[in-house]
Amino acid sequence: MNKGFGLLVISILMLSSCLKDNEVNTVYYEDTALSSFSLGTLKCTVHTKSSTGEDSTYTANVVGSSFAFSIDQQRGLVYNLDSLPQNTDVSRAICTATVKNAGSILINLHTKDGQRDSLVLYSSTDSIDFSKPVEFRVYNQSGSSFRKYMVEVRVHQQNGDDFHWSQASLTDDEMASLLALRTQPSNVGEVVGEDALDTDADWLPTTDLNLVKLPLKTSDDAYRMILVGNRSAESHAADTTAMVWSKIVDSDDENASWFFYTPTAENRSQLPRMRDLQVTAYGNLLLAIGGQGLGACMQTPYTAIYVSEDCGLTWHQKENISLPEGIDVNSRHALVADAEQNLWLINETTKQAWRGYLNRMKWNR
Repeated sequence: MNKGFGLLVISILMLSSCLKDNEVNTVYYEDTALSSFSLGTLKCTVHTKSSTGEDSTYTANVVGSSFAFSIDQQRGLVYNLDSLPQNTDVSRAICTATVKNAGSILINLHTKDGQRDSLVLYSSTDSIDFSKPVEFRVYNQSGSSFRKYMVEVRVHQQNGDDFHWSQASLTDDEMASLLALRTQPSNVGEVVGEDALDTDADWLPTTDLNLVKLPLKTSDDAYRMILVGNRSAESHAADTTAMVWSKIVDSDDENASWFFYTPTAENRSQLPRMRDLQVTAYGNLLLAIGGQGLGACMQTPYTAIYVSEDCGLTWHQKENISLPEGIDVNSRHALVADAEQNLWLINETTKQAWRGYLNRMKWNR
């Protein structure tokens, strides 16, 4: 960085002058403030596994400008509400800061030994170490006073996609309350009612019904309903996948049409047709488990949690979201999410329970 307090004096002091015989008076603004702050592109170390299962790392870019910074003018604090991804390197960060009324910015940096401070003129092309909070000083145009801001760049200390299971002891009332969170209609007629269908009603599920609600990112007044279940094994023995239907519900059109996600050969990531199928919404995800495959589906019971990130269109087994080890695959299991962003797996035969969560689901609380 270009050091020296003298540069500040040069940048903020304006001298009045005479042009021909007309005197020009310079007016200085005595107030100023930091008006915006953003980060440039940053580097992040990502830990993953190679194709052989060995741990490996690679470096990815993080677009710093996509993480908005709040400026608390009263307390002089600047910080990002949404933390940067874990392992983001903020020790050599480029930032863009603007001030009102042509003020100037100096940064109060500490020497390596931490024994003294050094005022440095801010430059949008110089990197700054934000591994600790940094003091910014915004001087008014005349240089007579300044406002101090502490800039804190927050970085997650956990991997948001890490998932944790732990066994839990529940009372009978607690278990009953959790099981009551399931939305499993007794028949499809009470779900569909008089709503229109975009295809033949023969594709509607009739057993193992699950009805879940997902928020819409585009509207706070609308949501998506997802109906998942199986068709009759006696009438549709050739089925290998569950039946998934969807509709948008808003205040203006409560009788919106149901749309069927038609099983196709091109979609190789469909939800298997499993006995005792259970589906729950977890944030913006749909999670599903089930027992033995039905009909033409040869699925082994309770081998995986199936995850859908696109409202039920495709389903995948995720390495980071799996079932706890040692569960009884011969029992029926319930999968529910509570208001505290916990995921519960409950053996409905033995009443054994596990509590799990994704780190990032806890960050929202």
